Amino acid sequence: MKKRLGLLVLLLSFSLKSLALEVLPFTPHTLTEIKQQYQGKPFILLFWSESCAFCMKEMAMFGRLQKRYPDLPLVTVSTDLELDEQSIHTILERQQLDVRQTWVFSGSYPEMIYRAVDKRWRGELPMTYFFDAQHQSIRHVGMVKEKELIAWLKWQAQQSKE
Repeated sequence: MKKRLGLLVLLLSFSLKSLALEVLPFTPHTLTEIKQQYQGKPFILLFWSESCAFCMKEMAMFGRLQKRYPDLPLVTVSTDLELDEQSIHTILERQQLDVRQTWVFSGSYPEMIYRAVDKRWRGELPMTYFFDAQHQSIRHVGMVKEKELIAWLKWQAQQSKE
């Protein structure tokens, strides 16, 4: 009886975690949908891969900053084609990122997605885009420095007050 109850609790907790994070396919049209979701609001778009050590370091930094800035408008996208949901959950949890939605590249040709996001992008990682409230973007190739991120967040907060 105790084993069954323990198993039920374990399954239920796993199910609740799965409900907390929605993993969606990222296609060449997804950025347009994300911009609509954040209409009139700034957001940060972070592309990562499970095999990118710098991505993991950067994601951990974002995870730490989410504790200080709980309203951090972060959108995460795995560039690993069809990466399974459990791996995504594990990686985001390990980096202490608290997101309700995340995306993973979908389709056979990631180059089509790169081009749809940015004609200059060839797949370099980590890749981060900072979108202001009008969705003008600043492209950042490589790891974002914590000071730069905090400065951007403060600037966005100031812009929203004006």
